[in-house]
Amino acid sequence: MVDVVLSVVFGYERDEVIQKLLEDFRDMINFCIEKALESNVTSYAKLRKLVYEEWKQRWDYSTHFCHSACKIASSMLKSWRRKVRKGEAKKPPKARKLFIRFDPQLVKFEGDRLRISIRPRQFVYVRLKYGEYQRRFIEEWRKGKLKVGEITMNGEKVIVPFRKEVDLTNPKDWIAIDINESNVTGISTNPHIIRIEHGLRTIHTTYFEIRRRIQKLSKYKPITSKRLMQKYSGREKRKAHDLCHKIAKIIVDFAKEHGFGIIMEDLRGIRKNINKGRNLNRRLHSWNFRKIQFFIEYKAKLNGIPVIYVNPRKTSSLCPRCGGKLAPKGQRLMKCKNCGYENDRDVIACLNMLRMRGAPVPPECLSMKLGGRNSSRWLNVTFKPP
Repeated sequence: MVDVVLSVVFGYERDEVIQKLLEDFRDMINFCIEKALESNVTSYAKLRKLVYEEWKQRWDYSTHFCHSACKIASSMLKSWRRKVRKGEAKKPPKARKLFIRFDPQLVKFEGDRLRISIRPRQFVYVRLKYGEYQRRFIEEWRKGKLKVGEITMNGEKVIVPFRKEVDLTNPKDWIAIDINESNVTGISTNPHIIRIEHGLRTIHTTYFEIRRRIQKLSKYKPITSKRLMQKYSGREKRKAHDLCHKIAKIIVDFAKEHGFGIIMEDLRGIRKNINKGRNLNRRLHSWNFRKIQFFIEYKAKLNGIPVIYVNPRKTSSLCPRCGGKLAPKGQRLMKCKNCGYENDRDVIACLNMLRMRGAPVPPECLSMKLGGRNSSRWLNVTFKPP
């Protein structure tokens, strides 16, 4: 059994009491940071012992707020000291944003509201705002299928982490997913093939051109330019975010229907090695591969589907049949110099990922090609440009 956590965002009705609590908690964090720096304290336990008595004299709240503030202050100082050693930071950290990370004993989630204990036997109730998406999690929680973790509140939202125990059994068949700029391709050991033609590259290119035109206004109308930049940058982010969710849902539903585990490439750190010219660098830096992988992974685990990552090295340059070197043949095709095997580069990458996982690759997989639209083993999805 694996514990899977998904954080769900709720709106809430803020009043003067909550505003005061947020401001006081920010002051508590800064107070803990100052005391830790004065006494050169590094651990959470020592910091809590150091500030406890003075904290009680300053604030008339439940002492669990002191524990939470010390945890956050210790975490901020640890991160700051790490940056100092690398020469990346000089000034000590300071909490500026309004937020609270509640100790589990301070807050109780009641579905449509939060009950916050601010003092012994004294509570504040916060009414939550939610839609159909959040309602599904509330219903699952009420049935006892989900548990609630450490809740966080900021000036606008309440973030509730729902925990679920999932049995990630080892499936018989696997599907390898190759994520590209303009499409997502998958090949399974069953064998099935899936191709999703998405418009993420179109979204980023379109809004890049819009932002470039807005930047020309900055010299003459700086306030208007700034407002328009925020408007269209936010719109680009929301459209890309929504499309990544839709892509991930299609893949996970497909894997769940056929009982597949999911294999993907471990692409962490790939942007550090990007140096291919100004235009190509911009495109690759806006590539949403990690967001799609993240959405696929958490949606898959919530459905009991295991997800593993393999090394992407040479997945698109070696022959999946004989291991020989591939050479490009046209824009998309790759051909083996040794055995003559030929296929689309994305299909080849998926086949190599299956082999790297040790999954059985039957001959039918090697003969599968993109374009078999009338086959029951082919799923093709195309998103129209926004």
